[in-house]
Amino acid sequence: MTTQPPQQPGFPQQPGYPPPPLPQKKRSKAKLGCLGCGGILAAAIVIGGIAAAVGSGSGDSSPSAANSAASADSPKATASSKASGAAKTTGSSKTAAPRQSTADAFKAYVKEHESAKTREAVAHVTKVQGADKNNDILDAADIYTDYTGDLLSADTGSAKLLASAFADFQSSRGKASKNGLVTVYNADGDILSNGKY
Repeated sequence: MTTQPPQQPGFPQQPGYPPPPLPQKKRSKAKLGCLGCGGILAAAIVIGGIAAAVGSGSGDSSPSAANSAASADSPKATASSKASGAAKTTGSSKTAAPRQSTADAFKAYVKEHESAKTREAVAHVTKVQGADKNNDILDAADIYTDYTGDLLSADTGSAKLLASAFADFQSSRGKASKNGLVTVYNADGDILSNGKY
């Protein structure tokens, strides 16, 4: 039995011998320089954070001095905060008004500005979504109703009136969109009509 010599670079591998090891790659000076710069940057961030934490305290950082200053002012501060709190609670009950939903605002607009058929149709609106967010790229608003018909029913005509009235409503609020689409749905969530706004 003859032994075969180990494989030489550039020659095919001999059966029974492991492949030769690959030569080690040396790191370039640019990569080593980047690692050094990253370390310097990280050290500067850490030092800056420590300096900011130390510099943010007042001249006397002992907790006892801070507690004694707070306790000296506490009776005055407590009395003034109670007085301002009482003023806030009595005034807030008069000034805080519940925000009107978009569906209610839409119904009020239709009752004031639209035809009798549209006023009749708006009584079926249960919810309006997406009317307040516009980006003029692709705006979509949804009007949900309690209609039971489908796309080929008599309810479709009323849904078209609602879509048209919605476009007028958005224009009156200054929220008309270049690419707005309003969709009117029935009680089951099926589409009755849609239109641009």
